[in-house]
Amino acid sequence: MKFLMISRVLYDKGYSQYIEAAKKIKEKQPEHDFILIGEIDTANKNHVPETIVKQDIESGYIKYLGYQTNVKEILKEIDCVVHPTYYNEGLSRVLMEALALRKPIITTDIPGCRETVIEGLNGFLCIPNNTESLVNKIEKFLLLSNQERIEMGKQGRLLAEKKFDINKVLTVYDNIIKNI
Repeated sequence: MKFLMISRVLYDKGYSQYIEAAKKIKEKQPEHDFILIGEIDTANKNHVPETIVKQDIESGYIKYLGYQTNVKEILKEIDCVVHPTYYNEGLSRVLMEALALRKPIITTDIPGCRETVIEGLNGFLCIPNNTESLVNKIEKFLLLSNQERIEMGKQGRLLAEKKFDINKVLTVYDNIIKNI
């Protein structure tokens, strides 16, 4: 399986939890890949130093692709998007895009993330800032059959169409403007 985290490389975006989960999973099942895309945001006080990221790459826990402009092509090749943030998110664009591309998701049970998951139907929710909970959800995903993972992706796409379609969002904005 290929797991993907797309985020600025910040501690409060769940970097440590992702690395620790990758380490625990790979100790038992080293064939799985944990990929990270995103820039190291040195302007942010919670950024992960490049030296730490390099250590984690050298340890074999993650494959780090840095900042990417064509994430859609990479998303096509992965099995599950993992977004272990406990950062005060708005609605996560990463998760909406994953749903649109039929990718199951594992994310935290916080506002802006929980709205993208129907537990067990299109992904899993884990406890924020809790590595054991994240590991548990990844292991749950790994136990799914190929058909169950495909169905999870389909259900995510249906959720994206129902809840996050741009035309529906624009209609909501139009109604707000008309009422002002």
